[in-house]
Amino acid sequence: MVQVYCRCTSGHYFIGKYCPIDGWSSSASKELTEAVERLTAAGRAISLTDLRSAGVSEDAMKRTIMIEFGASDSAFEAISPEGYVVKGEWKPLRYLDEHFK
Repeated sequence: MVQVYCRCTSGHYFIGKYCPIDGWSSSASKELTEAVERLTAAGRAISLTDLRSAGVSEDAMKRTIMIEFGASDSAFEAISPEGYVVKGEWKPLRYLDEHFK
């Protein structure tokens, strides 16, 4: 099972137009959600290539991750990481630059 997530400016990743953790939304999250809905309705598998082909902008793609779950019971709608390991170094979210917000 593949899920597509958008990153909000607080560093959360979520499915849908609005972050369920803080309510954040943008044209990128709306664009991504609409493309996933179109692809799913057409019965197409979802991949990053398919999202680009469906017209998702590069700005939206920069906020996109996909996770393939081994079982639908393991899938979640949102995640709130504390930080990321970047170039081998742990970085709490508050110390990351605009590429991660």
